[in-house]
Amino acid sequence: MDKPAFVYALYIQTTAEELYRALTDPGLIRSYMGGYGPESTWEVGAPVRWKMDPDGEFEEVGQRVLAAEPGRRLAYTWHTLQPMHRQMFDFASDEEWDRAVQERSKVAFDIEPAEDPEMGIRLTITHDGFDGPDSRMLEGVSEGWVAILSTLKTLLEGGKFLDEPA
Repeated sequence: MDKPAFVYALYIQTTAEELYRALTDPGLIRSYMGGYGPESTWEVGAPVRWKMDPDGEFEEVGQRVLAAEPGRRLAYTWHTLQPMHRQMFDFASDEEWDRAVQERSKVAFDIEPAEDPEMGIRLTITHDGFDGPDSRMLEGVSEGWVAILSTLKTLLEGGKFLDEPA
């Protein structure tokens, strides 16, 4: 049986280059992720450090860049569940938690022109490699990516940054 995946596609009125920049520039990432997010040199094999708290520091959480093709594709391994997730996902037992923190997934952002040029750029995110349909990480990213990508789309189409005052 194949492992489950989260796949989501959306169209954004921007250029492929601007979209890739938004996926890799720490300042832009913080704008649409509300102060959280990754940073890296974005070279294949480089670590992807993650800021789990807007007031915290970037941390090494075991992520590595798998693909970095400006304007076309960005992919990296995903972190395992972190201590903050234990309470967030309400793990019932130590055994359940110990199994869950072993899961390693990966995320890929594929950027391509839409078939209809008036639709802009098509961004497809594929987050896969989950252990099963009951994966807590799959549950978390399925909700999280939709919110993040909606905010990214708003930002790139001229909307408000999350860190701007109302």
